[in-house]
Amino acid sequence: MKFKPIELEDKDLMNKYLKTGRVESSELTFAALFIWRKAFNMEFAEIENCLVIKSKDNGYPASLRFPMGNGDKKVAVEKSCKYFLEIGEVPKFYGLTKDMVDELIRICPDKFRCEPMRDYFDYVYKSENLIKLSGKKLHSKKNHFNNFQKSYEFEYSPITMGDADMIIKEYNDWSDFDDEYLLSEQKSIEELLLNFDYLELKGAKIMCKGQLCAFTIGEQLNSDTAVIHIEKANTKFRGAFAAINQMFIANEWSDYAYINREEDCGIEGLRTAKLSYQPEFMVEKYKAVYYG
Repeated sequence: MKFKPIELEDKDLMNKYLKTGRVESSELTFAALFIWRKAFNMEFAEIENCLVIKSKDNGYPASLRFPMGNGDKKVAVEKSCKYFLEIGEVPKFYGLTKDMVDELIRICPDKFRCEPMRDYFDYVYKSENLIKLSGKKLHSKKNHFNNFQKSYEFEYSPITMGDADMIIKEYNDWSDFDDEYLLSEQKSIEELLLNFDYLELKGAKIMCKGQLCAFTIGEQLNSDTAVIHIEKANTKFRGAFAAINQMFIANEWSDYAYINREEDCGIEGLRTAKLSYQPEFMVEKYKAVYYG
């Protein structure tokens, strides 16, 4: 078994496996895996005609992702576990959606202890709700959006490759990267922008009198869902977050029923913000630890 680091040129190979079925988890697109590959030391291997991803966050033990593809997942799991045991690691799978947990239990009964990873549940919303912002529960969001429209002279437009340098410079100017996560995210944003077309992304920006006040980047996740990977706003423009959120969905993703806005990573303020938009449902994720 040979794991190799994820590189840009692996896109077509990895998509051959990632796109074999319906993907619900925001983590399982090539763009998401590519931009976080360095922060989480991600590598992949082809095992029994399946894609298996290995990662190791600094300070934490190594983990695997559930095999993707149409190959023999039972043998792929068994070989992955054997490999981990041989290198002195306890085999564990992270980020499993409920269907993956069910399949793992079916193909390897009485081998894994499974438990939810609440900090990594994805928040999924009806696109119609994010566009209309109607109803009492979203009234404050609509107020923020309306106030932004009244307060600023702005221009909304899709992101193109030609915007990369400008967005990177302006975002760096109005942001503080005071911890390791934010520094990793900064590098991820740069890679998304510099490889925007190749990664088949969609994005949007709002300019206020020639100054960037917000931008966002997403992509198609499955047949009826888009995923938003990045959403940033200059906080000196009140309501900019509400504006870029609503405008991006209305202009680029209105044909999709749902919008996946990823997880909150256990960050209290982020959890409050994501809950305040009234998710339609959560994509639950689990970890499975081998006890053989």
